[in-house]
Amino acid sequence: MNEADGAAPPAVADSVSEISTAAVIMGAVGFLALITFLYALVDRIGIDELQQMIADAGFWGPLLFVGLKALTFTFAPLSAGPIQFASGILFGVIPGTLYSVLGEVIGGTINVLIARHLGRRIVARFVGASALKRVDSFYERHLEDWKSLLAARLLLFSVYDFISYAVGFGKIRLSVYVVVSFVGGLLPTYIFVLIGSRAAQNQDVLLLIYAGAAVVFVAFILFRRPVSALIAKLQKRL
Repeated sequence: MNEADGAAPPAVADSVSEISTAAVIMGAVGFLALITFLYALVDRIGIDELQQMIADAGFWGPLLFVGLKALTFTFAPLSAGPIQFASGILFGVIPGTLYSVLGEVIGGTINVLIARHLGRRIVARFVGASALKRVDSFYERHLEDWKSLLAARLLLFSVYDFISYAVGFGKIRLSVYVVVSFVGGLLPTYIFVLIGSRAAQNQDVLLLIYAGAAVVFVAFILFRRPVSALIAKLQKRL
């Protein structure tokens, strides 16, 4: 439903408040479990051995990685975080950053095309009905031009796969999406890849990842309602 139908679009505050504590906890546990498994695997096989396996694979190594990264952007149940952390270990920080961003741009472009040409029913199959409501809310209120898209890329990179579907519902050109997604994704992706690479070499960094994730998720649970109320007040003033 849109404004032309005579009803107000869903509020961003509603989208925040509708996210259940159980969903946040499950997401956090799943994310940390995947990271734990990843680094246990790296420790068991060895970084040098993994890098040699990638080198022996030739161009297939980067190609498969980019393809897998693109899939995590299109299929909501897949988590891209651990894969992104691994890219620095497998390829090096700079190549890993470029491969990760390339995979995200390809996957995001697929999302845009799905939303733009196949419509809401198909998108709902990928992200779920409740997530589709938040996608609608976001594009109706926040995706106006390349500047707002760039801000979303830099600040909301963890949910940029959903934002890509929102772009498909809006009027931003595909070429603009591709350029903004690639350029805007370099810095946050580089940071994540660098952290992942350092964590494989230093267990203290891995502990910091756990601690940081715990702080973020606990803060979300504790301050979700105040943040929702603040957003609602800001919306009334706009």
